[in-house]
Amino acid sequence: MIGMMYLVLTALLALNVSKDVLDSFVMVNDGLEQTNVNFTKKVDLSYFLFGQQKELNPGKVTPFYDKAMIVKAASDSLVNFIKRSKAEMISKVDGIPLAMADTLKLIDLKSKDNYSASSLYWVKEGGGEGGNVGGEGTRARALRDKIRNFKEVLLGVLSEGDRERIKIGLDTEGPFYEKGIEKAWEEVTFDRVIPVACVTNLNRLVTEVRNAEFDVVNLLYGSISAEDFKFDQIDAKVVPNSNIVMLGDHYEAQIFVAAYDSKQNPEILVNGSPIQVQNGIGVYKAPAGSEGAKSFKGVINVTAPSGGVKSYSFENEYVVQRPSVTVSADKMNVFYIGVENPVTISVPGVADDKLKPTISAGGQLIPQGKGKYIVKIAQGTREAKISVNAMLDGGSKPMGSAIFRVRTVPSPIPYIANKKEGMASKEELLVAGNIIPRMENFDFDLRFEIQSFSMVTIIGGDVREFTAKSSRLTNEMRSALERSARGQRITFENIVAKGPDGSTRSLPAINLKIQ
Repeated sequence: MIGMMYLVLTALLALNVSKDVLDSFVMVNDGLEQTNVNFTKKVDLSYFLFGQQKELNPGKVTPFYDKAMIVKAASDSLVNFIKRSKAEMISKVDGIPLAMADTLKLIDLKSKDNYSASSLYWVKEGGGEGGNVGGEGTRARALRDKIRNFKEVLLGVLSEGDRERIKIGLDTEGPFYEKGIEKAWEEVTFDRVIPVACVTNLNRLVTEVRNAEFDVVNLLYGSISAEDFKFDQIDAKVVPNSNIVMLGDHYEAQIFVAAYDSKQNPEILVNGSPIQVQNGIGVYKAPAGSEGAKSFKGVINVTAPSGGVKSYSFENEYVVQRPSVTVSADKMNVFYIGVENPVTISVPGVADDKLKPTISAGGQLIPQGKGKYIVKIAQGTREAKISVNAMLDGGSKPMGSAIFRVRTVPSPIPYIANKKEGMASKEELLVAGNIIPRMENFDFDLRFEIQSFSMVTIIGGDVREFTAKSSRLTNEMRSALERSARGQRITFENIVAKGPDGSTRSLPAINLKIQ
C-alpha cells in the first residue's frame, strides 16, 4: 500500500501541480500521520510486554530485551532526525520560526509548491565540492546514511534465520529512474520536489521506520521460549474459595505453583499427606467439624529446569463459624402495616446476589438491590418472619431467620396554629385556618388527611357547635372566632383523619383559650 502510494506521488510530481493536487497531498499526509500514531502505540505495547517478561525472568529475557532497546534507540534517533529535518525545511520554505514550523499543519503551509526552497535545503545547501546535487554533506545524503545505518542495526540484532525471513524495506540503493535516466535516491526523493510532497515522503519514511521496528521487536519477542523462563520465578500459591466456612460445610482451596507448566504435576503434601493434583493444580478439602480458627501447611515438590527437585513450602489459615444472618429493619425493630418498611439483609462472607430471603404469610418482600429490601405487611398480620437461604456449592443452605412484631401505624396528633392545647389568639387561629395532623416520634414519613371535625364554644351563654367536612375552618367557625372574647374556650373535637392505608382514626380534641 505504501509502495503504491509512493509511485502515485512520484507521478504527480512530474505534472503541473494544481491546488487540488496539493490538497490531495495534504489528505494523504494526514492519513500517514494517523498511521504513524497507530504504529507507535503498537510498538509501545510490544515494549511493555517485553518489560513484563523481563520482570518475570530477567536471566532469560534480558539479552533479547537489551536488543529490543537497541532497536528502540535506533528507531527513535532516526525518526527524531526526520522530524527535525522536516521542521527545519518548513521553517526555511515559509520563513517562520522553527518552533512554529514543528507544529504547523500541512494544510497551513503557504509555499506548498516552492520546490526551489525545498531542493535548496535538501540537496544543495552544504553540498559537496562544486555544489553537486546530492553530494556528500547534504542533508539528503545524511538522511540516506542514517537509513542505511538503521537497517544495519536492525539486521545486527537478529539471528541469521530471522534476517532471511524479514523484509525491512527503506530502499535507498535503487536503482531509481526519472524519465529513463538513472538517478540517486537523494535526487528522486528531494530534487525539484515540492515541499508538500517532501513532507508527505518524510512521513512515509517514518511509517516505514516504525513498521520495520515493530517487525524486528516482534521477532525478538517471539524468540523467547515460554518454557525456558517459566520456572525461574516460582511461588507457592494457596487460593481458597472462602476464608469463612459454615459449620457442616467444607473448606476448599486451590494450591498451585504460579506460572508452572500445566503439563507437569508437582507433588503436593498437606500436613504430611499427599493430595490429588491435576493439570499442575492441587485441590485441598478439609471437613469443617468444629468452630474456630483452623490452619494447615505443606510443601510443593517440583522438577527444576536444570534437573533435580525443588521444594516450596506454604501455610494458610481459615475460620469455621456457624451459619448466621443479619436482618435489620432500617427504621425500627417492628414492621408497620400499610407502610414501606425498609430492611437490610446480609450474611458474613456471602455475596448479596447469593442470598434468597423469604417472608411469612401476610408479608411482601420487594428487593431494592445491594441487600436492601422493602417489606409490606397486610392488615390482620400479627407477626412476620424472614428466612434467608444462601446459594452455595450449587445448592441452597439455610442461613437463619428473624422474627418481627407487627404494629399498626400510630395515630397523628392534631394541631391548629401550631398548638394542641393552651392559649391562642383568635388572629393566630384565623390565619392558620385549618387543622394539621402530625406524626410525633415516628420515623416514617406518613401523611394523614383530616376528613371532618367540630368546633365547640359558648356564645351568649349557649353552647354552640360547628361542623366541618375537611381540615379547614368553615365560614361560620371563622365568624365565631372573630367575635370571641379574651378567656373564651374553644374546643376542636370529633376530629377524624384518614391514613395512607385507607383506615380512619379518631384523634384527640384540641382545647384552647383565647388570649
